[in-house]
Amino acid sequence: MNDRCEGNEFYSMFKIAAIVAIIIAIIITGYLFIFTKEQYSSLYIIPESYQNQTQNDRISFTYGVISSEEGVTDYESKIFLNNELVHTEQFQLNKNEYYEKNEELLLRENVTYPAKIQVILNSEINTEEVHFWIDKNS
Repeated sequence: MNDRCEGNEFYSMFKIAAIVAIIIAIIITGYLFIFTKEQYSSLYIIPESYQNQTQNDRISFTYGVISSEEGVTDYESKIFLNNELVHTEQFQLNKNEYYEKNEELLLRENVTYPAKIQVILNSEINTEEVHFWIDKNS
């Protein structure tokens, strides 16, 4: 009989601990849902703005940034051609502002194809990257 009484006590304590854990989890989830806001930036290349083949050893494209970060955010964009830095730019955006930039790159004779055009965006919070590939026009 004594073992049965201890089993009921253990079950009651386990039940109370489970209820307390569920309540704590609900409180933490509610706090995170209400008081934390996800901050991010979106970096994109406009698909219609480029071709996958060069035109007179030039390639042009348009990239854009949409800011969903709180307040004013400083950005730095870097453009790479086959992992070689070819252009850097710095700008600021407020929350919900967007920025679009037309880029034109002159390709040197020693570029290996297919070539990777890469845009990297750095902010205080994160780093984003987009890219596309080009081939030499025959």
